[in-house]
Amino acid sequence: MNKHKNQRLSKKSKQNQVVTANFVKKMTEYQLRGHMTAHIIQFPLFARLANGNNKHTTHHEEHCSMEDPKLEHSHHILNNAPMAIITTDDTGLILWCNDTLADWLGCSPDSCLGRTETALLGISEPANSQNHVPDSNGPFTLEQKQKGEQRRIMRCPLPIVDGQKTIFYVDVSEEEYLRSERTHLAQQLEQHNTIESISGLLNERAINNGLEPLLSRSRRYQNPLSVVTMSIMDFEHITSTAGQVAVDKIIVAVSQLLRDQMRWADLVGRLESGQFVFVLPETDKSAAIALANKIASQLNTLSIRIDDQATLQPQACFGVAAWEKGDDIRILLARSSSAVQTAIQNGGSSVEAA
Repeated sequence: MNKHKNQRLSKKSKQNQVVTANFVKKMTEYQLRGHMTAHIIQFPLFARLANGNNKHTTHHEEHCSMEDPKLEHSHHILNNAPMAIITTDDTGLILWCNDTLADWLGCSPDSCLGRTETALLGISEPANSQNHVPDSNGPFTLEQKQKGEQRRIMRCPLPIVDGQKTIFYVDVSEEEYLRSERTHLAQQLEQHNTIESISGLLNERAINNGLEPLLSRSRRYQNPLSVVTMSIMDFEHITSTAGQVAVDKIIVAVSQLLRDQMRWADLVGRLESGQFVFVLPETDKSAAIALANKIASQLNTLSIRIDDQATLQPQACFGVAAWEKGDDIRILLARSSSAVQTAIQNGGSSVEAA
């Protein structure tokens, strides 16, 4: 029994040596053709073997040959590399794979031989397809049937040499998990963010959150409350002629002007639509209209330098809505938004009350 076992081990060792020798030979030819081999990890031992015919080798390397016992060590490195490796023929059938791939799949290396790469990756192919190569390099999901786990991998193919192709598979499961966690945390942070990125004013979420208690106060005590929506005119034209940088400069300058004009109790923000909104507690409709006219006059004298040669003078339209019994946040903001649309249709720097 031990005799048969030793024979099998000896046979497998010879097969491993042949596979490694062919792999080294192909990579040596690939280097001699002037190609870079940055697609694979350059282990020091493998680099010595791959450059064994180089005229500038050291005295020790000159005595290394393909029959050197260290060839088995080279095959051990390939077999236990941190990435999976396969070689395929010109039809895409797997001729050899390392132990890392077999371990990922939870099977023996021999069970991978003769399979197509698409079957290995679990990719469905069109009927009568003769090309068993994936359309992209991934990432793909590699299922580990015995462990019930999934591994995400990227495909890194090398150019074909002597009709055979070598493909490396890199495990990117951890990277994808971290990327997913980063996206999730960014979304959570965004939910708590209250500042609009360009203007530095309150964003729409913060405006809604701040307006709710003010509406409750008005319902309970009948206190006046007004909302003003302001829309900068010709933003699309400015974007097409002067560029987005010019638009951003206008937004920043206008935002600073609005901060200077508001009381500490007022809320001023910029909505996702790009319009500005002021929430004015203890302010009736006539006072809100007066404030809108005042800001319109100041905008008419505001000159914003876009570059060394050009300046812009923004104009805006305003829609004013005062709280009425039965208004909630949505209704009050909608009435103000409808009023500003009417002002835009009227043209010029106008103020319209709902």
